[in-house]
Amino acid sequence: MELRRVAPTALDLSLSRLRQLPEGAVRRKEESLRSKGQLSPLAAASSEGRLVLVDGFLRQLAAVRLGLESVLVEVVELSPTQMKAQVYLRNRERGLRLIEECRLVRELVEVDRLSQVEVGDVLERHKSWVCRRLSLSREVSAHLLEDLSLGLLGEGSLRKLAQLPARNQEELWAVCQRDGLGSKEVRALAELWLRAPDPESRRYLLAHPREALRLAGGAEPTSEDPRLGKAGRDLLGSLLTLRRIALRVTSRVGEGLGELPPEALAQLEKVTQRADADCRAALDAVAARLRAAGGAS
Repeated sequence: MELRRVAPTALDLSLSRLRQLPEGAVRRKEESLRSKGQLSPLAAASSEGRLVLVDGFLRQLAAVRLGLESVLVEVVELSPTQMKAQVYLRNRERGLRLIEECRLVRELVEVDRLSQVEVGDVLERHKSWVCRRLSLSREVSAHLLEDLSLGLLGEGSLRKLAQLPARNQEELWAVCQRDGLGSKEVRALAELWLRAPDPESRRYLLAHPREALRLAGGAEPTSEDPRLGKAGRDLLGSLLTLRRIALRVTSRVGEGLGELPPEALAQLEKVTQRADADCRAALDAVAARLRAAGGAS
């Protein structure tokens, strides 16, 4: 190992593709360099007459912006694969972002042609850690990965959305952005999508995400209210199910029915009349029983 004074613009930044350099972090590093100076050397590997930066990308960019003539660099001898590994190993305490770990693991597998076990060895991580990040980088929509890199999507939300097919990931994320859902809501909506019993239910989630979340969030705690008793909990569960079905029917009808022959229209009209009568009778019975119970108390 040796230390050199090197112009920050002279460093090879080819590995910067594996890192994220948020503007806020760069500005904080600028302020630190301005007020305290360089506290620790950057790290670079000597390769064919070039110094390939492996650690200190924020400091390098901050130094360039400040117009510093030189920075202190620790020069080490590394193979191309070891260079990439050092990007991770030298940041273990602070930790890389999930998107950075995914990029690194995928490059080591697909570009450097390492097995998952070999990647685990060079990064000093278990194979399962490598497998999870490789799967995430391959299964998540490229659009979502881009939003993650821009800070528009949280890591927890990404992990949950990754459980959906790629096309549905983008579809659900677009709905979450449209309605301004927070991270917890994104994860909850993805869970509802995964548990939805049929395509109609999923269409309803996409059309009315906040209402779906409200219904799902309100059903469980209320139905467990010990004051209700078993009969009350059963009734409440049935009423909530009835409301969900009513909302689903409304959403489905709003999408149109297409061209239907007269016999199909007659069948639907007949069933609609029966459903109307049965639902009205059920709700009237509930209302009457509640009035009676209220009068008795």
